[in-house]
Amino acid sequence: MRGKILVLLFLFLLLISGYILISGNFLKMDEDRDIIKYNGRIYSNATELKWFDKKKSKFQKGKKLGEIKKHKNTTSLFWGNLTANKLPKGTVLYKTNNGKSGVIIVEMDNGKFLYYLEQIKE
Repeated sequence: MRGKILVLLFLFLLLISGYILISGNFLKMDEDRDIIKYNGRIYSNATELKWFDKKKSKFQKGKKLGEIKKHKNTTSLFWGNLTANKLPKGTVLYKTNNGKSGVIIVEMDNGKFLYYLEQIKE
């Protein structure tokens, strides 16, 4: 019985350490990008991407999702919900008017809108 518990504990630790390594590497690849973590997902700023220019007009600011709680200059595994690497603490995040998940809108102090797209995979 004790042997089975040790094997299960070892497998659990192996699984957790693999998750940490994979997650950490994903975020490290994004250090130069403007990213947000919201609801356990990573969103990347797509405002200036050429292919997204025509799609921007389809999205309008909807209801408030929350505010950036932490600003971290470096990305790491230990980012919490509502953390950003470029946006300052207190920046308000909004849903889109059509309720599409996968897009977050940020209205800056100067009235400019930023559009963040959910990153499915790298």
